[in-house]
Amino acid sequence: MSQVLSGLGVGLNAVVAEVFQVAPAAALPAWAKSAAGVEAESTALKTAIASVAADLARLGSAADETTAEIFEALTYLLEDESLFDMAVAHMDEGWSAGAAYGMAVNEFAEMLAGDAAFEERIADLQDLSKRVQASIAGIHVGLDLPQTGAYVIVGEDFSPADTAQFTPAVVGVITVKGGPTSHTAIICRSRSIPAVVSVAHADEIQAGTSVLVDPVGDRIVIGASLDEATKPLEFANTGRDPLVEVRANIGSLDDAEAAAKTGAVGVGLFRTELLYLNESSQPSIERQRDLYASILAAAPAGPITVRTIDAGSDKPVPFLNMPEEENPALGVRGYRLIQDHRSFIEDQLKGLEAARVATGREIWVMAPMIATVQEAAEFAALARSLGSFKVGIMVETPSIAALIPDLEGVVDFVSVGTNDLSQYLFAADRMNPSLGALLNPWQPGLIRTLERIASQAKAAGIYSSVCGESASDPAFAVLLAGLGFSSVSASRSQVDAVRAALSAVDESQAVALAKSVLAAKSAEDTKSAAVAALSAL
Repeated sequence: MSQVLSGLGVGLNAVVAEVFQVAPAAALPAWAKSAAGVEAESTALKTAIASVAADLARLGSAADETTAEIFEALTYLLEDESLFDMAVAHMDEGWSAGAAYGMAVNEFAEMLAGDAAFEERIADLQDLSKRVQASIAGIHVGLDLPQTGAYVIVGEDFSPADTAQFTPAVVGVITVKGGPTSHTAIICRSRSIPAVVSVAHADEIQAGTSVLVDPVGDRIVIGASLDEATKPLEFANTGRDPLVEVRANIGSLDDAEAAAKTGAVGVGLFRTELLYLNESSQPSIERQRDLYASILAAAPAGPITVRTIDAGSDKPVPFLNMPEEENPALGVRGYRLIQDHRSFIEDQLKGLEAARVATGREIWVMAPMIATVQEAAEFAALARSLGSFKVGIMVETPSIAALIPDLEGVVDFVSVGTNDLSQYLFAADRMNPSLGALLNPWQPGLIRTLERIASQAKAAGIYSSVCGESASDPAFAVLLAGLGFSSVSASRSQVDAVRAALSAVDESQAVALAKSVLAAKSAEDTKSAAVAALSAL
């Protein structure tokens, strides 16, 4: 019998290839004090930071858009002045540049420990710390991957800088750590590389062993053939309109142009914060108008739903000068920025209105991290006073999910962000491998919460949508339609697959599927019920 290792799958395609175990990075020098003096050590640190930043820029220039955007955010963390000042304080105590920077990063990580959304950034920052220390010590930190052949690479986890070094020989990825929203998962998904993350004991697989990477089955099977892979559901293109509208998720001009080549009916999630990650000063209304107008003009025909800035937590924006928080994911992020940055939120809405007028596009605006009806009403009043928008909110907190009936007459629509809703609903750290199962969208607790949101929104006359990662799964999209949502919004690469699935079913079939799934009591049972119902069509 073949040995099976369970994990969390990324992608719909399977692959069989030999394992290439990625060697751990060389050990860094032990931290020690230095007699060179603060000036010399701080100069050495500045040089190392500049070298690592140059490496990130080089890798980013040759990477896909998703990876390049991640590098931009990492560079901001790397060049953070407060972090440098923390390191200098340790140099004043006599520590070397490498030791001082490592200590500063550890202190920073301790301040953010326990925060579900920032945990992944802590891992990134620790990776940057290792690279800075290695640069000071003259140690090579490249992956040294094979250039030819076909291999499934195995490692504890891979940072964005690691994934940018993947060669054409990398046909599959296995990690011991990581979760469904880790950078490894995001980048593998964007590059269509089959992966399974959070696989305990994967580092014990012998190099050269043939393995089946079976993401649909959430498993690794040693010695298995491709014929044994779990088959993804396939939906024939019926030519019919999908049961509900399928929109696209975008974050840039490239995304908008790519989405326009799909069957997307407009945009269900425009992540505006990606436009601000490298802005050192607050952009003018005119600059924002021009940025938005170019993207709105390129986006697929249909309504464009714009999420106002979701800065904070793991998305720092330089010009906002946000203070450090003990638990950023539960702190001032999303709409809560209006407390201290009202002028920016107002300018963003003004820029969007100017772009709407310039392009003639239909714009819906929604605020993230809304927790109360009062917050929803305040945002709705502000948005309507500054533009001709349909106005809505993101449903990401359990508190607002319980108050949908009270939003009647307050907002025009709601859009569920399943990533954040899941982590807050289950109190599950996204980067903790032992909690990965709680972030599975097939969890009954999430599905029954989604059913209540959809049914209560319909009763209140509120348009409802789902724009989280789960809506990019064709089978889950059919479930969402059966639960009663008005539309779904998928990643641009999945739009047509989701449309095909929603074109293959009628309303009665989707509702029957939803009923069978709602009766299940475990994530395995809910997914099995959905697959059985769809396979029978």
